Amino acid sequence: MKDTLVVYYSYSRNSKKVVLEVQKKLDADILELEPKIPFSEDYDAVVEEWQNNELKRDVEIKDIGIDLSHYSKLVLITCTWWYGISPVMKKFLKEYDLSGKDVLVASSNAGWIGHSFKDYQDLLPNSTIKGELNLVFSANDGEQDKIITTDAEIDEWIAKIM
Repeated sequence: MKDTLVVYYSYSRNSKKVVLEVQKKLDADILELEPKIPFSEDYDAVVEEWQNNELKRDVEIKDIGIDLSHYSKLVLITCTWWYGISPVMKKFLKEYDLSGKDVLVASSNAGWIGHSFKDYQDLLPNSTIKGELNLVFSANDGEQDKIITTDAEIDEWIAKIM
């Protein structure tokens, strides 16, 4: 059985591109987190609904269907939402005990990482965070799926959990 699990949420599918690369390099299993009620595909509608609405910051997620006790290493990758980790990842970290796990964390963004790594630290008090990756994508119109973070930076990050 594999001992590494890549857990991710990717609103725009950018994070998923890196997830697949990480999975291959670590020979890891993958868990995609999903909200019970999907977010709108219209980015502007999501911004309007979520940006300044503290009450909506908590979201229910679908059951993961995986026994996390089988994994000693986790790689957590999510998008940055209003300077923090996505509500989907936040809910996962609140609901599941990752105590004693070695963890890599990443937050994809267009240059505004905010307090994402602090969020991970706060929600993983009994885990060992082995490395953080600021996973930057272009903010230019028409190029939002272009990754700025280099393959070498990703490889260096992955090596911290091997």
